[in-house]
Amino acid sequence: MTGPASALPERRPARDVPRRAVLAALLLGGGSLAACTALPTSGGVAESDVLGAGDEQLVQTAAGPADGATPDEIVTGFLRACAAGLFDDFATARAFLTDAASASWQPTAAVGVYEGSTTPVVALVEHEVTVTVDLIGVVDPVGVFTGAADPDHSYRYALTTNASGQWRIAELPDGMLLSDGDLMAGFGSAPLFFLTPDHTRLVPELRWLPRHELSRRLVEALLEGPSTWMAAGVSTAIPAGVTIGDDGVVVEGGIASVDLIGLGGPGGLDEAQARLLVAQIRATLLGASDLTQVRDVAVRADGDELGAPAALPAVDTPPGQVVGMWAGAVVQGTSSTRTTLVAAQTMGADVASHPTLAQDGTVYALTRSSLLRVSPGQGAADVIMSVGEADSRADSDTEAEPGAAPDPDGAGEADGAEAATQGLLPPIVDRHQWVWTGAEGRIIAVDGRGRRASIDAPWLSSRTVVAFDLAAESARIVVRHRGSGEHGDDRVSVAVIVRNDGTPTGLGDPLELPAAAAARTDAVVWYDPLSVAVLPASEDGQVASGVLRVPVGGPLTAAITSPAAVAVTADRATGAVQLTDAEGRIWQHTGAAWRVSATGITDIAYPLP
Repeated sequence: MTGPASALPERRPARDVPRRAVLAALLLGGGSLAACTALPTSGGVAESDVLGAGDEQLVQTAAGPADGATPDEIVTGFLRACAAGLFDDFATARAFLTDAASASWQPTAAVGVYEGSTTPVVALVEHEVTVTVDLIGVVDPVGVFTGAADPDHSYRYALTTNASGQWRIAELPDGMLLSDGDLMAGFGSAPLFFLTPDHTRLVPELRWLPRHELSRRLVEALLEGPSTWMAAGVSTAIPAGVTIGDDGVVVEGGIASVDLIGLGGPGGLDEAQARLLVAQIRATLLGASDLTQVRDVAVRADGDELGAPAALPAVDTPPGQVVGMWAGAVVQGTSSTRTTLVAAQTMGADVASHPTLAQDGTVYALTRSSLLRVSPGQGAADVIMSVGEADSRADSDTEAEPGAAPDPDGAGEADGAEAATQGLLPPIVDRHQWVWTGAEGRIIAVDGRGRRASIDAPWLSSRTVVAFDLAAESARIVVRHRGSGEHGDDRVSVAVIVRNDGTPTGLGDPLELPAAAAARTDAVVWYDPLSVAVLPASEDGQVASGVLRVPVGGPLTAAITSPAAVAVTADRATGAVQLTDAEGRIWQHTGAAWRVSATGITDIAYPLP
């Protein structure tokens, strides 16, 4: 790689962040390589049996620079010391730097995370060292992980000798470079919980924060608010300016006590807001898998107890059984006890497909290029939207309600790109009773009468939407979209849904998931509140088995062993997955085994809870 220095893009926090945060790395091009060596992956880092105060983890240590060390040895020692820096405040790592470099280096400005199973390459050219790694992604200053679209990255370190003739690093990128193993050792991942704009649901956002005093760091991050990509579609009950007290989070007898400053006591908030605030903090601390000692949470405002949390639905509430088509009828469940929701004669003469169920019992389904609606007790299906010429007539005959104007341009207009489908994408009904689908490469949302919402999504303006899914709380969307032309690139992005009193008006800035882009089918589904699932790409002409789970904001994808499948659906809440194979059999995971739960049922999908 050659060229001038370039910086990894930083995701700006929603508010100015005054605290120590997590990472951002400068990428610099390297010149011709000489004296290439492998970066040591063992030695120089030790684990002691001394526990940090309040932390249930081993403390890493690293050796300082050795007399007479060569430039490449100084750089490799510095990288090892960075992995231990979270435990010694980077004192050892700074010993590898010149005084000027140490004064300007910001170790927690950004963290580049590389694949630890591949050996980084260290190249020495005179007094410059280039480290090339297989980059997985970057954790930004507020702890948000973004995957790297291009894994091949190089970092440059310029060295000079000090007054004692010892080599020291004089120029280096801000931030630090860690293997995925070092990230897991030094950082804890946990969701922060924000609120939907109507304050009725919790919305998780995964963050990576140093393990030392993790409980305090989680509360501090929650007080600072959602990150940039989340901010447009969520809210918080925590007022600006609220900080955590000097005692931090004290855990005694399984209870985490959190003392907040700046609320003006219990009277500083009304009861409803106070209960929501407690619910956010409680869900955040109880949702951190690393805080096993926390069993309950007590929140105080300037020393006074705030009381019980608001009763909000859990983010992992199961949505109920799948809905599908069987012999022309819409059914729920795949077992012999499945329930018929809509009889075949009610659906009409045309073959229906891809049914979905609203919370009020209304069934929506596709037939040819039309969207059907069947309300509970209704004897015949209504066509509420069609694409093509029928779509144009429907728009001209439909009166738009305030906040739901017709959308002639549409979010995700392909601008000449090939359409992903000639009909409609499988519909999903959100909890606000908006039906989401797609046509001709764009996302569409309509109400029960077929009136469209105008959805603003500039990042989809020159892309073709080929698949999407909504998160369980209806606040986030995952989209697979494709560039124009024969070799248009596939991307998978997650974004929040921007609403006006429940009506969708746009999509927030995307968080890219490059690990989910290469897949065997277009489908991408929410696996649980913090990850999505795809069917992995085939290799060597063989149909791949398994399901790939990709965290939203995390580096560690997981392959789930399963039968070979052509379609996947998940419940978005608990990680329950059902697969359809090439013979049309439905596979369900039960305990440690997969079994066939039904045959003859098609187009299965879980409703939203």
